[in-house]
Amino acid sequence: MLHIGIDIGGTFTDCVLIGTGAADDGSYHTAKALSTKDDPADGVLAALAELAASAGLALPDLLARAERIGHGTTIGTNAVLERTGARVGLITTAGHGDALAIMRGHGRVAGRAVEDVFAVRGTSLPAPLIAPGAVLELHERVDARGKVVVALDEGRATDAIAAFIAEYQLDAVAVAFLWSFAHPDHELAVEKIVRVLAPGVFVSLSSRVSPRLGEFERIVATVLNGYVGPACTRYLDSLGERLAARGLTVPLLVMQSSGGVVPASVAAEVALGTLDSGPTAGLTGVAALAAGNGHRNVVATDMGGTSFDIGLVVDGQPIVANESVIDQYTYRLPHLDVRTTACGGGTIARRDPQTGALRVGPDSAGSEPGPAGYRRGGTQSTVTDADVVLGLLRPESFLGGRMPLDAGASRAAVARLADSLGLGLEETAAGIVNVNDLHAATLIRQQTLERGLDPRDFVLYAYGGAGPVHAFGYAAEIGVSEVLIPLGNGASTLSAYGIAAGDLTWFAEVETSLQTPFDDAALVRQIAGAVERARQLMLSAGVQEEPRLDVWALMRYQEQLMHSLEVPVDWSERDGLADRLIVAFTSEYARRYGASAASAFQAAEIFGLRVRARVLGSSGPVSAATGRRETGPGQPVPVFWPDAGQRLLTTVYDGNMLADGAVLSGPALVELSHTTVAVPRGASLTADRGHLRLLLPGTEAAGKTRGTNETGATP
Repeated sequence: MLHIGIDIGGTFTDCVLIGTGAADDGSYHTAKALSTKDDPADGVLAALAELAASAGLALPDLLARAERIGHGTTIGTNAVLERTGARVGLITTAGHGDALAIMRGHGRVAGRAVEDVFAVRGTSLPAPLIAPGAVLELHERVDARGKVVVALDEGRATDAIAAFIAEYQLDAVAVAFLWSFAHPDHELAVEKIVRVLAPGVFVSLSSRVSPRLGEFERIVATVLNGYVGPACTRYLDSLGERLAARGLTVPLLVMQSSGGVVPASVAAEVALGTLDSGPTAGLTGVAALAAGNGHRNVVATDMGGTSFDIGLVVDGQPIVANESVIDQYTYRLPHLDVRTTACGGGTIARRDPQTGALRVGPDSAGSEPGPAGYRRGGTQSTVTDADVVLGLLRPESFLGGRMPLDAGASRAAVARLADSLGLGLEETAAGIVNVNDLHAATLIRQQTLERGLDPRDFVLYAYGGAGPVHAFGYAAEIGVSEVLIPLGNGASTLSAYGIAAGDLTWFAEVETSLQTPFDDAALVRQIAGAVERARQLMLSAGVQEEPRLDVWALMRYQEQLMHSLEVPVDWSERDGLADRLIVAFTSEYARRYGASAASAFQAAEIFGLRVRARVLGSSGPVSAATGRRETGPGQPVPVFWPDAGQRLLTTVYDGNMLADGAVLSGPALVELSHTTVAVPRGASLTADRGHLRLLLPGTEAAGKTRGTNETGATP
């Protein structure tokens, strides 16, 4: 059984292949190619060709034998950030045409860095998503209970919509009526009208995209879906055709931000789900591997060429969030909670003109032109250039020697910055790495501490091309002592692994209004309705297999609109369900906010139900391709270690030849085909069933972390 995963990043396009053995032995191959911004499909095909070669196959043979192929795309995200999406118009209830423009009160700073929040004069509203003036208000009205107050006049609506599309030359129409999630018939009627009048126009319905309470957030989700939908549809159709022409016989699956894959036809209809799907794929892969390793609590960190992503696995489950923000627009769609900051290998370092201090980020050199050492036209100093200057990356070994770096160009770029700062070359390079790692550590603290969690209680998984190089720095900064480099060389392509191995997943959410004391019978009826909706979504996508179902109650105190919690629901035992939910909610609220906080409120409520339906993917045992015999270390090389502040003779190892169980002591560099693992002085690294386990100083005395398995044994 061949499962392929493809993930497009800002710098590289990654591919993985699982199960090339005759008996599906879980063997694992990886490949990388530079991303191609003008036509991302070119980078995909180049990476697939590399993957086929690594598996000893021709590309047509690889595609013909594939039983599943999944893809994570950045087309939608790029369309929003670069403002290259469709010409979209909004159709809404009469009197509510300005809801999108008015926004929420925090619209000027939504998603912005904390320093921007207090610099009000420097903030602004985001650029509009709809075509200028393209808002059509139709007379219709449904109340909060789903009762029709004013019926939609379809005849008048048809005439108005025809004129609307023609006047604004629209590529897409977003339909968002008030309370449509309680009664979607009016939106469905408008969809039929548009299909007849303009079959080529993309239609986005709020009742389908984001059936949740919150007028503004629902409109944003619907408009965003219409904005990115046409581009995603064209890209997925084109890529599917190009892959089919080269031998692919199975449907293309597309990664979703919810942490699973869906058929391309479904992904095109709700294209909003593809936004930020690459980072969630990495968290999906981590969750699958952590379960096999016995790690219940994991900080998943992905440092690539452009950004740093962090997600959490708590009690064996990835954290799911309700809201997302992209370019200051807030929308509601269930997704794995992955936070991002601009610190990666291509992040640009500079001198702050106001303070004269060293700044790292947020700008990135990406893959074009890339770091100075790439020899693709880049001249500014980046984190990768600093790594080369320090010796953490050896130029001749980058990407297994297939893409040697220009050490002279890297040194020249960092030297220019050093001169402007009045610092030495190595001092500046170490400063770049330290500041970059501090940015990463700060994001981890925010993600854990705001949930009442201590990062020191977690195992840290480091992946992405730059993650294993820098993990020792940001892990030590937050007090984590155990770091796992998952799948060894496969760590740099873990997001692609998550796509290849992830489940087929659908989320269904239902608005409710249940206040304590809950009635068991009413609660079970509501849950049964949400579960049936999830099943129907899978059936409509052509999935006949009975799914696994996970249910959460979205709860809060009635006196609060914030501080809501997702409480797992075990409804296999119906009796006493309401009481168990109250106990679970009160306990989690007290753990997160303190017992005294809970005592200030009286009645809890369930304002929504979330159901995840999933068909399990290929997340079985995977063995990274490693050598059967261990070779000796290479010649020691001098490396300037930022934590030591000096050059130390550092042993270099070929990570692809480490025998299982091998233990190395720092300072050392373990070079793999797609990344390098930096082992500082006082630390040790163990090859463990294809993974690499890094124990930072003090770990041996600590014995274990609370993130390891419940028996305390090291898996």
